[in-house]
Amino acid sequence: MQMQIMQQGRLRIKGKIVKKQPMNELNSFKVGGVADLFVVPQDVEDLKEVINFCIQGKYPFFVIGNGSKLLIRDEGFRGVVIKLGGEFKKIIEEGNNEILVGAGADLPELIDFTAQRGLSGLEYLVGIPGTIGGAVVRNASAFGEAFSDRIVWVKAIDINNHTNNSFILSRKEIKFGYRSSLFWENKNLILTEVKIRLFPDVKEKIISRIKEATERKIQTQPLSFPSAGCIFKNPPHYSAGYLIQNTGCLGMRVGDAQVSFQHGNFIINKGKAKAQDILRLIEIVREKVKEKFNIILEPEVEII
Repeated sequence: MQMQIMQQGRLRIKGKIVKKQPMNELNSFKVGGVADLFVVPQDVEDLKEVINFCIQGKYPFFVIGNGSKLLIRDEGFRGVVIKLGGEFKKIIEEGNNEILVGAGADLPELIDFTAQRGLSGLEYLVGIPGTIGGAVVRNASAFGEAFSDRIVWVKAIDINNHTNNSFILSRKEIKFGYRSSLFWENKNLILTEVKIRLFPDVKEKIISRIKEATERKIQTQPLSFPSAGCIFKNPPHYSAGYLIQNTGCLGMRVGDAQVSFQHGNFIINKGKAKAQDILRLIEIVREKVKEKFNIILEPEVEII
């Protein structure tokens, strides 16, 4: 069914347009102020229209996934927030153990899709609540497995190219690193589509590994509270959680933001935390770790 075309000034797209979007509804910390405009393009043509609208109007903009690695300030965002929907959420089995998936698709949905078809390789990423785009940009990993290990190529748009035509990058060209990629370093590139290659295995064995990984996360992470997962990157030769625990920071609070007793590298929202509370707690923890270990922890979350 054809969607109704919506209008916001000069912006006309098939997807959704929302004025004054509360950003606490769009991130896993459940904090943050209001964005001037929130748009959900349904396909590449919609996305090009939104990009051109922002460039011509000189409006700041950025693309979000499920907001699982974002900390939005209490002042909100003066500009346009883009979340990929519609065709960007596709998941297509292409044969030869390969899957074509849109950047807006949910990682948990992809894991379930592949498990049901007897395709292995993503089980240990279970519990990461992000989108495929986010998993590529931050090179999502868990239990020694990284999403980048499964990528064949990605398709993207360069906002500096006036035609906004899509182009393909190989895994090598994406320059994956620990919690990073070319897309993390170059904010002018917008990821739209990913091809991954997995391995055939017995469906029941895959599902069993998913259950084991899920149980392990339940036992070691505070999943019942809003958070952004691990707050800091692990420095070389150390676990950030170990360093934080050994500075006596477990349970430390600023307002309703608290360092988890269960996992030192998690800051959780106990109910009514503000972004400023989380930011202050991040700085206190960094200061404590630097004072005791002379190590400066690098935040893993993106602060908007």
